[in-house]
Amino acid sequence: MQFLKNLYWKRWIKKRGAKLAGGLESMSKRSELIIEDCVELGHVELRARHVEIGAHTYIRSGTHLSLVSSIGRFCSIASDVFIGQEKYTHPSDWVSSHPFQYTDAPLIYNARTDMTEIGHDVWIGHSAMIMEGVTVGTGAIIATRAVVTQDVPPYAIVAGFPAKIIRYRHSPDIIERLLASEWWERDIAELKTLPMDRPEAFLQALDAGSASAKARYRRMKISREGCEML
Repeated sequence: MQFLKNLYWKRWIKKRGAKLAGGLESMSKRSELIIEDCVELGHVELRARHVEIGAHTYIRSGTHLSLVSSIGRFCSIASDVFIGQEKYTHPSDWVSSHPFQYTDAPLIYNARTDMTEIGHDVWIGHSAMIMEGVTVGTGAIIATRAVVTQDVPPYAIVAGFPAKIIRYRHSPDIIERLLASEWWERDIAELKTLPMDRPEAFLQALDAGSASAKARYRRMKISREGCEML
């Protein structure tokens, strides 16, 4: 019965232009997922309490979403990535770090948690780890196997353990203009007509063109109970 329910909702999601390869079974019982059109999730383990994922973002199988609240549009996330990895799952300043101290015992351990946020157009490489409480700016690139412990500025490329800035994708002027343009708010059909391979020409085309309406993406809510359009 559970198999049929999972299959039904996987097909329901697919018919509405998105993908959740693991179906509802890939989510914890407390998780709630809000996605926009054209989001594709492989066999991802979703333990986040509430996370919103923007249009055209894809996440490959083996990735874990834990303490993360938002992932922007047009993000490319490879396999076996950890986003929102907990820092304080065990007490480090008690007598012991073992959970016996607060399991069937009068003591209570309340782990401090901070949510991770991922901006738009972020590329995260295979097996990277982003710790809880980190903000990854729009346009950033996280290298394969990087361990990110601090905020990443927009359009920075980071690598290593702990991750450090290697360089920026563009000049400060181009970065400022790309952020101001909020190009991810535009319809993808319009974006495909623009010179995406030349940032300066792209920005000039945006400045010269007539103002276009923002893309109107549908939103879908998914939980272990089922799915609905918002």
